[in-house]
Amino acid sequence: EQPTLFFGEMVFPWMADGDYAELSGLGMKSLAQALADKKDWGSLYDETKMKLAFGNTKASAAVYYDDMYVDFDACMKVVKRGGPLEKCKVWITNDYQHSGLRDDGANIFVKLLGMAKGSVGTPS
Repeated sequence: EQPTLFFGEMVFPWMADGDYAELSGLGMKSLAQALADKKDWGSLYDETKMKLAFGNTKASAAVYYDDMYVDFDACMKVVKRGGPLEKCKVWITNDYQHSGLRDDGANIFVKLLGMAKGSVGTPS
């Protein structure tokens, strides 16, 4: 099984030198370099740690089926029956893309909060 790797929302040290000059302030270039040099990253989806951290909380999540930055199958794996976040109420949608909170954050937040509290039905 191959690990899930990020590819869309990355910061590289060279970005502070050109078109992404806004990243050059406040030590961002050195931070990006330190992150690039780090070799001991843990598992992206560590099920044991997720269950310990979130296993008994009320939660809900919007999962975008065609999200180009977040692997749909990995999301479904952690919220399935027996998964570390099996109690999480999931709204599977393509009404929004990865930028959903920026595009319509208030409505999405109200829906997810209602799902977590049980006052809004889970649509998926």
